[in-house]
Amino acid sequence: MILLTSLPLMSVAHGASPSASAPVIPASSPAAQSPAVPSSLDRLGSMIGGLHRVGTYVSVLSKDASDVSQQEIAVASQYRCLAQAVYFEARGETKAGQQAVAHVVLNRLRDGRYPSTICGVVYQNKNQPNRCQFSFACDGRSDKPNDKWAWRQSLKVALEALTGASKDATRASTHFHARSVEPEWAMTLKQTVKVGQHVFYQEPTPNVRFVASR
Repeated sequence: MILLTSLPLMSVAHGASPSASAPVIPASSPAAQSPAVPSSLDRLGSMIGGLHRVGTYVSVLSKDASDVSQQEIAVASQYRCLAQAVYFEARGETKAGQQAVAHVVLNRLRDGRYPSTICGVVYQNKNQPNRCQFSFACDGRSDKPNDKWAWRQSLKVALEALTGASKDATRASTHFHARSVEPEWAMTLKQTVKVGQHVFYQEPTPNVRFVASR
C-alpha cells in the first residue's frame, strides 16, 4: 500500500499514496484457417519485441553508470525493486491486480514529482516510518521474498510491465489503496478504476518527465 506524505500519496493499507517452437502448419491446412492461439513462444516473442520500449527507462535507470557491466547491475537492481513492489503489495492479487501495481510505479517514474529511478520511487521516504510511499518499505520487516512461486510471478509481471507487454489498466494512476480502508488523501484525487482489492487514483496536473515510445 502507499502511505500519505507531503503530497497526496498512498495509504497505510497496502497501496500507493499521494506525493513493470510451434510446428509449422501448411497454409492450406484447416487449422491454419482458424484463429491462431498464441503459443508460449509467440508470447515470448511479443515480449522481446517490446524491449525497445525499455530504452527510455534504461537511460534513466543507469544514468550514473559508466560502463556496460555497471549498467547491467543498475538495470537489474531497478527490475528487482519493481518486482518487490509487486510481491509485497499485490502477491495475493490476480495477475491483473499485480500488473496494476507495477504500472503505478512506472507512472510515478514518468512523473517529475517523484524520484527518477524505480528504486527511488518504491523506497521513497523509506527511513521515515509511516511516511514511506509503499508500506512494506518502512515496516521494519525483511524485504526478502519468502514465497518462491509468488516471487517468480512478481518477476514476470515486472518484466512484462517494463517491456510494454502488459497494458496499464489503471489509466495512468499514481496512487492506490486497499478497498478495506478510506484514506483522507483519496478525496483530493481522481478515482480511476478498481482492480482486485485495490482502488486507483490519478493526481491532478501531472508533471510528465518522459513517456516511453508506443
